Amino acid sequence: MKSFSKLLFCLALFFAVSANLFSQTGAAALRDYVGLINQSYHPGIVAIFEKMKADLTKEGATDAVKVIDLWLSGAFGSGFLYSDARGNLYILTNNHVVEQSHTLSISFERQDGTIRKIENLRIIATDEDNDLAILAIPAGGVRPFVNQGLTLLTRGVEEGEDVFSAGFPGLGATGVWQFGRGMISNSSVRIPKSLLDETLIGPFIQHTAQVDSGNSGGPLLIAQRNAPSGYAVAGINTLSATRRQAANYAIPVSTVNPFITSSLNPRPDTFRAALDQRLETFIEGLSENKAVYPHISKYLSTVCVGENAEYAIDEMYEKGSRVVRRDFIGKLVSDGIPQAMSYAVAWTIEHSIRSGGAIRASVKEVTGSGEEYMVVLTINNRDVNTKWVREYGNWRIGTFGTVAAGDRSLIEQREKDRERKANLRIGTTDIHFEAGYSYIVYDGFEGPSSSALFVAIDSGSWGMKFNYIDKDNLIFGMYFGHRWGIPAGNLGIMPFFRFGIDYLHFEGLKVNNDGYSSVDKKDYPWLTLNAQIGIKFTTSNVPGLFFGACFQHNLPALVGEEYSMKMSFSFSAGYAF
Repeated sequence: MKSFSKLLFCLALFFAVSANLFSQTGAAALRDYVGLINQSYHPGIVAIFEKMKADLTKEGATDAVKVIDLWLSGAFGSGFLYSDARGNLYILTNNHVVEQSHTLSISFERQDGTIRKIENLRIIATDEDNDLAILAIPAGGVRPFVNQGLTLLTRGVEEGEDVFSAGFPGLGATGVWQFGRGMISNSSVRIPKSLLDETLIGPFIQHTAQVDSGNSGGPLLIAQRNAPSGYAVAGINTLSATRRQAANYAIPVSTVNPFITSSLNPRPDTFRAALDQRLETFIEGLSENKAVYPHISKYLSTVCVGENAEYAIDEMYEKGSRVVRRDFIGKLVSDGIPQAMSYAVAWTIEHSIRSGGAIRASVKEVTGSGEEYMVVLTINNRDVNTKWVREYGNWRIGTFGTVAAGDRSLIEQREKDRERKANLRIGTTDIHFEAGYSYIVYDGFEGPSSSALFVAIDSGSWGMKFNYIDKDNLIFGMYFGHRWGIPAGNLGIMPFFRFGIDYLHFEGLKVNNDGYSSVDKKDYPWLTLNAQIGIKFTTSNVPGLFFGACFQHNLPALVGEEYSMKMSFSFSAGYAF
C-alpha cells in the first residue's frame, strides 16, 4: 500500500462572549438543542488504513500512525434538533457533514460537562445541491435533554439584524462548543460555485457571526423571547468565504422547509422519474472532454465506495498517472477520507470504460422497482451492468461492472499476484550468484575451441565472471548492462544485454590453426571487449532459483596475438537474493 501525505489538523478556537444576561442564559439553554455530530467510516475504508498503520508501525513512522488515527477518529460537524407537527424529533445538518459516512452519532453537552450521546442516527434524506441532510433519532435508546426542537423562523431576515452562530468548531481534532455573535450583512446573496465555476448558487444569508471548521450544519439564530430556547433558526451555516473578512453563509429557512417536507413525505411514484433524470445527468457528464472521475464520484453510494476502495487505490497507484495520484492526495487533505476514496473508486470506473477517446454512453435497459434498479449502460459499444440504489433520497451507483462490484476476489487475486511476483525475485537490482559451463570458440566454428567452468555475480547493472579452463589458463571478465524482469504467471523471464571486457591469461598454451601447442612456455595475455545477450528463467515455486543462457561475441583483441577468443556460449544455474 502506498503511503499518503500527512494531514496536520490545526484549527483556531474562538469563544463568544455575550453582552447581556438574556443572551448568556439563552446560550446555556441552547446547548440542549445543538449537538456535535461524529461520523465513522465504512469497514472497508477502515481496513485500508489499518493495513497502512501496520506497515508504518514496522517502519517506525509513529507520527504518520498518529495522523492516521486522527483520520480514523472520523470527521465531525454540528447539527440541531427539529421537531415536526407530531412531536417527532430529527436532526438537521449539512450534507457534507454526513456524506459517505457509515454510522453517525450526536452528542449534546451542557455547561456542567454532562453529555448525552445518541448512536446510530439514520440518514433519512440529503440534498446534495443545497447541502442539507435530515437524520432520524432511533427509538427506544438514549434521548436528548429536551423533547422538542428549535423553532424555525417564520419571517424574513433584515440586513443589520443581530444573529448568533452555535456549534462545535474544531480545536485540533476535537469539536468544542462555540456561541458567536454577529449581524446580517446581506439578507439574500447568490455566490459562484467555485473559483473555476461561476455558476451562481444560493440564495444564502451572509453574516458575520463566527463560523469555523466544525460549525457546518449548526444553526444561524435570531433572538426570539417566546421560543423555548430563546432563539429561532434563520438558517443553517454551511460555508465561509476565503480572502474575505467575516463573510459566512447560511442556507435560509425558506430553502430548508421544502426539503423537510419532501424528506418526511416521500412519494414512491416519483422514484423512477427521478432515476431517469439522474441517469441523464450522469451520462451527460461522462461525455466531457476531460477526466470525468470527479463527476462519477458524486454518484457513488457509500457502500460502493466502502466495498471497492481498497482495490481502487491499488489500481490507481499502479496504473494511474502522477496527476491522478496528486488529485487523490489533494482530495484527502482538503475534503477527508470518504471523498478521497470516492475519487479512487471513480477513477477505477473511468479507467475501465475509457478506450482512448471520448466516452460515449447511453441507457440500454432499466429493470427493477422501488429503491433498487438494474441499469444496462452501453458505453463505447460495450454493455456494462450497473445497479442503482436510492440512498438518502438520491439515486446512486451501487455497483458498476466488475471493477466496482464489491468483489473481494479481486483483492485476494491481487495479493496472490504480489506474493507470486515477490517469489519470482525478478527485480532489476536483485543480486544473482551463478555457476555454469562455457563453450569457448577462438577462431570461428571450424577453428580451435575449449570448455570452461565459471562462477559469476550479477547485480543487474554490473557483474563479474571467472572462467576456469585449467590451472594455467583463466579468463576474468567485468561487464555493465541492464537486466529486465518480466512476470508471466508462475514464470519469471529475465532478458539481459551487457558490454564487458575480458582479461585472458593463457600460460603454456599457444593457439594456432591446428589447435593447441604447449611447447612454448611463454605467457600469452589477451584483453578484449565484448557484447553479451542472454536470458534467465525462474519460477515462483522455488523462490530464488534460476537457469540462464548467454551468447558472448568478442571484438578483435586490444592486446594479444592474432588469435583470441571470438565467442562463447554459456549455460548456468544460480540463486537470486
